[in-house]
Amino acid sequence: MSMKKNIAIILALAIVLGAMSLMSGCRQPKAPKAIVTIVDTDKQPVEGAMVIVKANNSDSAHTMVYLKDETKSIADTQYTKSDGVIEYEFKYESILKVEATKKADKNHQIRRGMGVLVLENDKTAEVTIEINEQTVFN
Repeated sequence: MSMKKNIAIILALAIVLGAMSLMSGCRQPKAPKAIVTIVDTDKQPVEGAMVIVKANNSDSAHTMVYLKDETKSIADTQYTKSDGVIEYEFKYESILKVEATKKADKNHQIRRGMGVLVLENDKTAEVTIEINEQTVFN
């Protein structure tokens, strides 16, 4: 092989490898996800707890929560199933407050708990919130 042919092959390989690394470096990050689990003081899952996810500055009338498929004003409210879990998909990285409330029943007064979700692209934020009768929301 001639020197010119070797240089041409090396140059072609460098261009292909460079293009491949650029393409892999430019991939779109996956939007943040979150898993919120609500438990009682015995660490047992709580069914039917109302879970509200809202922005830290949610006192503003212009605050939005950007779920993957929809945008909600101020907050998103959902209820836990028997496993005490709610899964979310969001559009953007952010820090959100989570408030959980379980209505009073024959065994308990109203129970509440609070937590924080730190949402990052390519990650699933997980938070377990323990609800109890002493927690009060400000």
